[in-house]
Amino acid sequence: MNTIPGNTQYRYPSRWSYKAQASKRRKPLLFLAPLCAAIGFSQSGYAEIEEVVVTASKRGASNIQDMATNISALGSDSLKKIGANGFRDFAKHIAGLSSIDNGPGNQQIIIRGLASSTGAAQVGTYFDEIPASGSGGTNVRQTDLQLYDLERVEVLRGPQGTLYGGGSQGGTIRYITNKPNVDKVEGSVQMDAATRSRNGGEVYQLNAMINVPVVEDVFALRGVAFYRDGDGYANLPDLNQRGTDTEETRGGRVMASWHISDKTKLDASVWYQNMDVGDRAQVTLASDSRSGSVKTPFEDRLRMANLTLEHSFDKAALTLTHSDYNRDALYAFDVSQFVPGSGGVFQTRDTQLESSEIRLASNLDGNLQYIVGAFYQQRQADSISAGFFVDDSTGNIVAEQTKFFDTRTDAEFSNKAVFGEITYQATEQLELLAGFRSFKITTDSQANELLTPFGPPSGLADPLHSESDDTIFKLQASYDISEDALTYLVFSEGFREGGANNINLLTSGGDPAPASFDPDFVKNLELGWKTQYLDKQLTVNGAVYYMQWDDIQVGLLDQNQAFGYTDNAGKASLKGVELETRITPDTLPGFSASINFNYSEQQLDENTVQFNNGDNTAGKAGDDLPNTSPVSAGVILEQRFELAGHQAFVNVNASYTGKALTTYSYRDPNARRIGDYVLAGARLGLETESWSASLYVNNLFDERKPVNWTVEARPGIPDRILTTQPRSIGVNLEYHF
Repeated sequence: MNTIPGNTQYRYPSRWSYKAQASKRRKPLLFLAPLCAAIGFSQSGYAEIEEVVVTASKRGASNIQDMATNISALGSDSLKKIGANGFRDFAKHIAGLSSIDNGPGNQQIIIRGLASSTGAAQVGTYFDEIPASGSGGTNVRQTDLQLYDLERVEVLRGPQGTLYGGGSQGGTIRYITNKPNVDKVEGSVQMDAATRSRNGGEVYQLNAMINVPVVEDVFALRGVAFYRDGDGYANLPDLNQRGTDTEETRGGRVMASWHISDKTKLDASVWYQNMDVGDRAQVTLASDSRSGSVKTPFEDRLRMANLTLEHSFDKAALTLTHSDYNRDALYAFDVSQFVPGSGGVFQTRDTQLESSEIRLASNLDGNLQYIVGAFYQQRQADSISAGFFVDDSTGNIVAEQTKFFDTRTDAEFSNKAVFGEITYQATEQLELLAGFRSFKITTDSQANELLTPFGPPSGLADPLHSESDDTIFKLQASYDISEDALTYLVFSEGFREGGANNINLLTSGGDPAPASFDPDFVKNLELGWKTQYLDKQLTVNGAVYYMQWDDIQVGLLDQNQAFGYTDNAGKASLKGVELETRITPDTLPGFSASINFNYSEQQLDENTVQFNNGDNTAGKAGDDLPNTSPVSAGVILEQRFELAGHQAFVNVNASYTGKALTTYSYRDPNARRIGDYVLAGARLGLETESWSASLYVNNLFDERKPVNWTVEARPGIPDRILTTQPRSIGVNLEYHF
């Protein structure tokens, strides 16, 4: 097929495309077009059920049901119907996906309960071809962009190390945008306004998109802009201030697409987002207020750029991509409970990331297919951590000179890798896959202690260097039981980079520590299935898995509980089942139901250690991993119907998050229980060819349950918690042309 490669225009053959024409089994995705037009209720005059194709295999577009991969996807229509503006809005509708919520811009993303309090991210995050995962201690601060003009979100469960590299231990999330359209001018404007319960704050959002084909069929530009302004609901009565957790987010992106020829395409994009949060929404169990006079603001400045060249040969497709990722963030923490009379700690982290990848994916006529590639990444991460005294009457810093500690760290990371996968069609029904990734990671860092409350500062530390190299593998066998059913068995591995500790700072605290820590690894054995019944009216996909997490990166404190470092200790096992079901019955025209369910168990197999007020025996064999709910579930019900000659819909959704402990065990006096709540929402809308309008409610029953918990060290002072978002009632209007 000599057409331009890409997410929508180009279709690689499906797993059956190279078989004899006499085969009546799955055909290439291109030939599914007539079938897709018939799926759903279009023959009855209702809107079609959304058919989502994905590109997670890096071999072109495929239908999810044809992929022997544990993947979920939400298309643009589904994202709109659940009102998804960010990660937390759609995560509850994906089996096995959750997070530790630290507020806007502070999400630690979790897949299958794999969560650590230190080290790099454990879930890979991609915006188109841009890697954007947290790293080097930023795993609790994953990039969270506003989701507008998005084609789909893909969630791959289980280790994805061979194709996606470090950080994809638990899985990978891919945000795929709508690309510039070279055929026509199009645009949209969306306005959203909502009011919250509790403090009665309001949230406004404005989104816009414009697409212009500068040279028809050859070159086009697409621009997206968004602005969000939200009142807070948390109070600081000691400062006589209400709603301190305000949020203002603004940003956008500009994309260009140049169809150089019928075989070659060049895509370019520039992204930015500025987020300002006035305070963390920490409250108490009793009220939406907390004691204290220290505000904990958050500022995030994100810039990204990408250039991707795709060329289609007769028997293969070549992709070259280069990305720049720059994120400057400021985090504030209230440490007055640990250092009486002090105030806040302000930490800045400036990250610059350059990534390049080249890959070649085959399009052969025979039974053998392959993808091979090379990857290079260079990262510079500079951080400053400083403690300041705070004016109790305003919550603001008294002066620069009031610092009681000041440390600075500069770190450089490099990641070089080669990877590949090969598939072989052993029989008409059996397909075999083998993959690998060989990598080498180096880290160089240097710390500078300018001020410490424990005596003279150590000053500029000696440079530290660490490096690691290894090879991970993937083996898979998939079998097509029938045209509407397949099963697969896969062994896969994932890893997370190691790093260096600031040994001089730790020595000044009086406690020696290792100069570096190693990568940790996850091995996964999984049995999955994709099935459809009743002429595709019922879809049931699922998987059972067992994962082994070795050499866990854990956080430790020195004997003064002043400086933290990372070491490898212990291992854990994780096992579970994931189910996703979709129902579109012909007997109920316009009705659809989506159900997801996850059950998992995560336990330590060996004693380990964790931050716990100096008690380094908190994690013992048999303990559950913290902050992971064993049970979660979600449901989306939708009914479409005609109203005054237009398409109307009612969408009702609900999700359940099971209970979890914030530490390994109740042996820990700081253990607290979070979770165990149901969030429900509803949306009523009307759609025409040029506009849409909807009324909605989120958190219908105004559930107020803890999602994150900070234990207060001072006697008699209530703990601080982050709760589920207050109920919001709003209206959404969109015009498109």
